[in-house]
Amino acid sequence: MNPTQIEVGTKVREIRKKTGRSMKDLAGKVGVSVLTIQRIETGKVSPSIALLSEIAYHLNYPLASMVAQDDRPVILIEGSKQPVIQSRNMKLKILAHRGVLDEDISVQAGKVEKGEFVSKHKNEGVELTYIIKGKHSFTYGGKRFEIKEGDLLCHSGKELHSVAALEAGEFLNILLLNR
Repeated sequence: MNPTQIEVGTKVREIRKKTGRSMKDLAGKVGVSVLTIQRIETGKVSPSIALLSEIAYHLNYPLASMVAQDDRPVILIEGSKQPVIQSRNMKLKILAHRGVLDEDISVQAGKVEKGEFVSKHKNEGVELTYIIKGKHSFTYGGKRFEIKEGDLLCHSGKELHSVAALEAGEFLNILLLNR
């Protein structure tokens, strides 16, 4: 037996018990036999990523945390490992890409110069944007909003939206997918 199989199986069992689910209930939700769940939890078999993803979904637990090598209560993402995307008017630092904190969450910090920096677009999920510095014009579904330092903007990404900086500024953005 591989130690990683036991770790994943042990995590599945611990999380299942914490959520108050029986093996039979979890097996039914996931679409496998109780024996399969029992064999995963005891480390006798290793689940495929697809099956583990389904188990994590039904236990309402992030897949990335399910397969983590240790259970440290602290996640450190070193600044040097945070990618930067840069365009003419914006520098965007990806603080935590999808899968680091949760499969459906990404966090970015941006610095912008005056002018449009996010063209009209749509996306799945909900966005939260906190304005650290500056003034911005946010257009959502044809309606314009002026947002400034200290404002928190929350919106569904399913409508066309764009952002222009009225002056240089900084912001923090959190994208919550599948919400």
